[in-house]
Amino acid sequence: MPFVNRVLPPLVLALLVWSSSAHAQEQQGGRVEIRSADTWEYDDAIAPGAQRLKGNVLFAHGDALMRCDSAYLFEDQRIEAFSRITVQQGDSLFMQGDRLHYKGRERTARIEGNVQLRDRSMTLETPALDYDLRNKHGSYTQGGRITSNDGSVLTSDVGVYLAGPRLLQFSRNVRSEHPERSIACDTMHYAPGTKKVFFFGPSTITMKRDSTVIRTTRGSFDTANDRALFSRRSSVDTKGRLLEGDSLDYDKRRGLGRAWGNVVLTDTAADMITRGQHGTYAERSDEAIVTGQAELLFLLDNDTLHLHADSLIARPDSADGPRRVTARRGVRFFKSDLQGTCDTLIYSEVDSLIRMFHRPVLWSGDDQIIGKHIRILLKDGGIHRLFAEQDCFLMSQVDSSHYDQVTGTEMTGIFADNELRRLLVEGNARTIYFALEGEEAERRITAVNRADCSRIAVGMREGEANTITFMQQPDATLYPLEQVPVEELRMQGSDWRAAERPMDRADIFRRITE
Repeated sequence: MPFVNRVLPPLVLALLVWSSSAHAQEQQGGRVEIRSADTWEYDDAIAPGAQRLKGNVLFAHGDALMRCDSAYLFEDQRIEAFSRITVQQGDSLFMQGDRLHYKGRERTARIEGNVQLRDRSMTLETPALDYDLRNKHGSYTQGGRITSNDGSVLTSDVGVYLAGPRLLQFSRNVRSEHPERSIACDTMHYAPGTKKVFFFGPSTITMKRDSTVIRTTRGSFDTANDRALFSRRSSVDTKGRLLEGDSLDYDKRRGLGRAWGNVVLTDTAADMITRGQHGTYAERSDEAIVTGQAELLFLLDNDTLHLHADSLIARPDSADGPRRVTARRGVRFFKSDLQGTCDTLIYSEVDSLIRMFHRPVLWSGDDQIIGKHIRILLKDGGIHRLFAEQDCFLMSQVDSSHYDQVTGTEMTGIFADNELRRLLVEGNARTIYFALEGEEAERRITAVNRADCSRIAVGMREGEANTITFMQQPDATLYPLEQVPVEELRMQGSDWRAAERPMDRADIFRRITE
């Protein structure tokens, strides 16, 4: 027959505690040990087969201690505990809540109501927590808030705490606030020992000091050293420079970002985009370098200029912010109405000049312009003037072996409505022009006009030389084609370089061998 509300004498209680402890040791912690309770009774009417404990209740099981105000201990080693629940495992893990459901055989606990889990580095708060004491991991699915010793606060809908490897796993609406950064993502793992965060899925890190924004879909962030290592499409947006790549290494303390694979560097202030296979951006010097199929996209005249070089370098041109872009080796660019090549090209925001060095050449329509040095002046988002210096030539092909030619010491091109309209040639200016007769399809050369003049103006229309005006009295000779001396057909230094001309955007990547 069951007995009700019988309080056991202290001696009997001590003997039972000793017996439970001895049996637990025999079972290597297999049974729950009752360490203390103010009262200990049986009541089959309330909980058949259970021991009811009240007041300062203390259980021990393995390496865990469980305290509460009252509890039921069942024969199958289950515990239902109520009010002021605390669970301590070892000397570093502490849990508390309002209710405890514990399965001794499985060594699993569910704590509900104002739950807190604390270790040496953080505190977790959640409405309900499931904890496996054998494997030392816990989880919540009703939302949780973690406050770390470094001042950061993290919230998520779902979380897993692995005490053994000291790893926290979060998913669904993950948000982290730290005095130095904010993190928003869908899935994140955090290792408190190394202070490294691992991202899975779309993630955003915002640095509060300078508003740097880092985005990724896979990788890690070392919060102790402010360093990111990402293995999938990622980006760093800082100071108006956006660096993107398939892989990315960003060291915030050094202010250094490096990207690999389909790299895109966007300069929002200058309306320039640079692409390549490898990119580096140094915040302190504000210098960016892109290599490997490097391409610069530059907006001009409501059209895009596509430029390729072995390396593209952008750095400040002066202390107040304007930029200088340097393209080195194998420079080739294409725009619908202007193409060019050279070995080195420099663009400066200070004076809005594009400078071309080492065998520069330009093509506009049917005309080719060369010189030792070529400069292109930009204004209001378009080309305003063109300057060629030393051994300058304007050439256009008449047929397979004859070329119209204008040469001089200097050439100045004047643009209007996005087209080259006028070319002024100065300094020992000379021309060779071929006279044509007949219908368009059957036109043939009948004569050659050879003239020398100190200044010549060439009118352009739709990319072709339309008129020639001699600014001073020229020394001119008109030869019938059959009577022209051979040396008068081609000026010394003229070089028809049409084979180098980029024919479209893809052609800028073609390697030219001299």
